[in-house]
Amino acid sequence: MLETLRKILILHVVLILALLIAPAPNELPRAYDPLLFYAMNLTKNYMLDFEHNIFAYPFAKLFGVSSAKVTLIAHGWFDSLTAALYLAALITIAALSPVTTILIYRYVEPGLYSHERRIVRKYVFMALGLFLSGILYGYFVVMPIVFATAVWITTLGGASLLFSIEEFYNDIFLGSLATGVFFMFPLAMLTLHKIGVVNYETLNKNWRYIVFAGYVILALITPDPTPFSDLALGIPFVALYFLSMWLVKKSEQKKQ
Repeated sequence: MLETLRKILILHVVLILALLIAPAPNELPRAYDPLLFYAMNLTKNYMLDFEHNIFAYPFAKLFGVSSAKVTLIAHGWFDSLTAALYLAALITIAALSPVTTILIYRYVEPGLYSHERRIVRKYVFMALGLFLSGILYGYFVVMPIVFATAVWITTLGGASLLFSIEEFYNDIFLGSLATGVFFMFPLAMLTLHKIGVVNYETLNKNWRYIVFAGYVILALITPDPTPFSDLALGIPFVALYFLSMWLVKKSEQKKQ
């Protein structure tokens, strides 16, 4: 296991260093700008250009901040570098997640029977698909809405739109990863079914209560205190819940 973890760690470090060192192709040969900082500028423009962001614009227009101009500031000498590492970590985790999944599967494969291998392969790669879908949804949908809401709250308080660059990319990192983990909810429910905690009848009978409880939990853990980011996560949560019901039902049918 230690050898597998060492390989995973080395791959992640190498890709982060490559992002820090490799030049942005659009600037060569005129200037040398690391690829990672070029990606930072793309991220900033995508997240904070509310007028042209298809997901944030309806909320920004509703709040009256669609044309707001946000300035990111550094409080320390190396805040931009720290922010860059947050984005590099997110890119690396997402890009290498298929490789990480394969390495972990290869480690556990020798201890599995043939029928167990088929099951584990199916669920491991399902988890990978859900995780990556969650990261992309968190990055492209949830976080722009969160920032539009944050700008609105800031203007309500009469403050200038000056935000820490380190906190900005830290929020993107944590928000995107958290959404990726959140999207793995169907597999968590399937696991509970496998150990006898839940069944299809329970999920089907109590879906309204469970969805409501899930929405309450989302309200507690989402990055902003308003219901708008909860809405962005609540809609896919309902879809994930019904996917969970379908998976549990299929599992029960196979047992029968």
